[in-house]
Amino acid sequence: MKRLTVSKTVIAGFLLLPLLLLTVILFRPDQAVSAIENRTLTTKDNLDTDILGGDFQNSLEQYLCDQFPLRGRIKQAETEGKLLLGVRESGGAYIGRDFRLFQKLPASEIDRAACQKYARKVNRLSEKTGLPLYVMYVPSSGIALADLLPQGAPMYHYEDLYAALSAQLPAAEIIDLLPVLSGQKDCYFATDHHWTTLGAYCAYQAWCEAHGIQPSVSESDLTPVTHSFQGTLYSRVPSGRIPCDTICALPPDMGLTVEADGREIDLYDPAALKTKDKYNYFQGGNHGTVTVTNPHAASDKTLLLLKDSFANSLLPFLAKDYHKIVMLDERYTFWQPSELAEVIGADEIAVVREIISVP
Repeated sequence: MKRLTVSKTVIAGFLLLPLLLLTVILFRPDQAVSAIENRTLTTKDNLDTDILGGDFQNSLEQYLCDQFPLRGRIKQAETEGKLLLGVRESGGAYIGRDFRLFQKLPASEIDRAACQKYARKVNRLSEKTGLPLYVMYVPSSGIALADLLPQGAPMYHYEDLYAALSAQLPAAEIIDLLPVLSGQKDCYFATDHHWTTLGAYCAYQAWCEAHGIQPSVSESDLTPVTHSFQGTLYSRVPSGRIPCDTICALPPDMGLTVEADGREIDLYDPAALKTKDKYNYFQGGNHGTVTVTNPHAASDKTLLLLKDSFANSLLPFLAKDYHKIVMLDERYTFWQPSELAEVIGADEIAVVREIISVP
C-alpha cells in the first residue's frame, strides 16, 4: 500500500506540475522584454487569432516559452553547463580565450555580392559629385583578434573580401584598419561585436594620418562612463564568468549642436547607461540622420558620413575637426546620399562601417 501511495503521489505531481506552471504563466503579469537575452518577448497581446490556420498554436507555443517562470535563470544555468562541458559556441557566438565573446561569422553567412554592390554605389557617388571619398572598413573582432578565437572556429576571409571591395572603389582613398586594430584586444568589447572607444580612437588616428592632420585629442582624454556594459553577445551567452566591459568617452563638448532627424539631442545620452543597451550612450542609438555643428572646429569643412553603428563612437572624435558632420544611416531614412550631399554642401564623403555590413 505504501508503494502504491508513493506512485499515486508521483503521478499526481506529474499531472499537477504542468497545470500549475500554466496557471502561473497565464495569470501573472507578462514580461515584455528579456534583459538577459536583449530581445522583446511574446505577450498575450501578441497572440495570433488565426486558430484554424495554425498561427495561433505557433504564437501560443512561443508565448509559453517566452513567459516560462525563471526563464532568465534557466538560460544562465544552461550556459554555465555548456561552459563546464567545454562548449565554445552558443547562440551564434564563439566563446574565446578568457571568455571573450565573438560573433559567429563563417564565410557562408557573408553576402559578398551585396557588399560589392554597395561599394560600387559609393564609388559612383564620388564620381558623380566630384567629392573626395574616404572609406574605413572595420574588421570584425574575430578577424582582428583571431588568436583569441576557439581553435578551428570558422570566420570569413577578410583579406579576400577587402581586396574585392577595394577593386570596386577606384575613386576612394581606403584607410586600412586591420594593421591598426590587429591584436589590440582593448580595441573591441569582450561582450559585444562593436569596437571600444579606444578602437574608435585608433581609427581616428588613422583618419588624421590619411588627411595629413594632427589628432585634436589624445588617448588620455578618454574617461570611463560605465564599468557594467554587457553587450549583445553576452545576451547570447549569459554567464557570471564573462566579465563586464567598460565604456569610455571624451568629455562632453558644450559648444556642439546636435540634431537627430530634425530633433535636438545630445552627443551622449546618460540615460542609456541605465539600460541594457549601454552602447546607445552614443547619440542615443541609431538615427536616419545625425547633424553635428561645431562653430569652434579646426576647419570649416562639411563631411557626409555614411555609416553603421560603429561610427557612433567615432563621431565625437571627428566632430573636433569639422564645422559640420551629417551622419547618414541608410537603414533608417529615405534620404539618398547624392541628394543629401548636395543639400548640405558636403566637402568630403566618408564610409565607416563594419566590412560585412550593408544598408
